[in-house]
Amino acid sequence: MEKVLTVLNLLKIYPNGKNANNGINIDVNRGEIVGLIGPNGAGKTTLVRQILGLLKPTGGTISILGEDISLQPSIIKREVGYAPQYPLYFPSLTVEETIGFALRLKGFKGEQLTNKLNEIIDFLNLGQVRKYYGYQLSPGLIKLMLIGVAFAQARSLLILDEPTSMVDIVSKSRLWDRLSQFKNNKAILIASHDMNEIKKLADRVYVILDGKIIAEGSPREISLLLELPCNVIFSSLDALRVKSFLEDNHIVYSLGGSVFTVSVGNLNSAIDIIKQINDITPINYIQFEAPSFETAIRKILEEKNGQN
Repeated sequence: MEKVLTVLNLLKIYPNGKNANNGINIDVNRGEIVGLIGPNGAGKTTLVRQILGLLKPTGGTISILGEDISLQPSIIKREVGYAPQYPLYFPSLTVEETIGFALRLKGFKGEQLTNKLNEIIDFLNLGQVRKYYGYQLSPGLIKLMLIGVAFAQARSLLILDEPTSMVDIVSKSRLWDRLSQFKNNKAILIASHDMNEIKKLADRVYVILDGKIIAEGSPREISLLLELPCNVIFSSLDALRVKSFLEDNHIVYSLGGSVFTVSVGNLNSAIDIIKQINDITPINYIQFEAPSFETAIRKILEEKNGQN
C-alpha cells in the first residue's frame, strides 16, 4: 500500500521543558483508517498540530506522500483535510456555503463545484439542513458540517479529531459507515477517546502515553496483548440456586434484578462456569463480552503508568 503519512522519530519539547512527543513513529497508508488513542495530555493534539504544520517539531521528520513538510509545507494545504475536536463555524454562513467555500479553495468551479457539494451533503445526510446558518445548528450538526469541510479539503489524507463527539447515536453510526466507504482512496487518521469508535473503524491502532507510542496493532491485537477478563451476563429460571453455586465456588458476581454478571479470567473459564450452571438450572438468557478492547487499552495505560 502507498504510504501517505510517515512520521519518523518525532520530538517536540516545549519551552517549559515538557517533552510532548518523544520519538514518535507512525505511518498511515492509503485505503486504511488508523486510530490514535490515549488519555488527555498524552501528546495526541501536539502530534496532530505538527502534522498540520501548526507546530514546528524539535526533531524528527513528517512526510506526506514522501515529501518532508518542513521543506514542502504547501503539500499540507494541497493534500490534507482536517476536522477539529471543538465545533468552529461561521454564524452567518449556511451549511452549503461553508462547505462550498472549502471546495472553491480547492479549485472547484461551476457544475463541478455543484456536483461535489451535493455529493458531500448527501454523503453526510445534511440535505435537510443545507440552508441552515451556522448559528442555527446544534453542536452535533456543526461537527458533521466540519467533517464535510474536511472531506472537501482532503485529497489524500483526512485527519479527524474526536469526530463523533457531540454527534447523536444515529448520525454517529451513519458517519462510521461513511468513513469506512471514504477510506477507499484516502488515508484517514482519527484521534479519539471513543473506544467503540476506534474498534469499529480502525484497521490499526497506536496507543500514546506521555508522548510515546506504547503499543501498536489491530484492535484485536491490542486486546490480545494481555489476558483479558470476560464478562458473562445471564439469567436463570432459579436465581437462588445460581447464587448458591456462585458463592459456594467463591465466584464474584453482581445481580441486577434477575440478571447476573460474572467476570472471569478468560472465555474458556466463562464457558465452563455456564455449563455447570446450566446443569443445575436452565439458563434462559446469556451474553458474552470478550475480549474487551476498552479494558485492553486501560490496562496498558495503567501498567505503563505503574512502571514510572
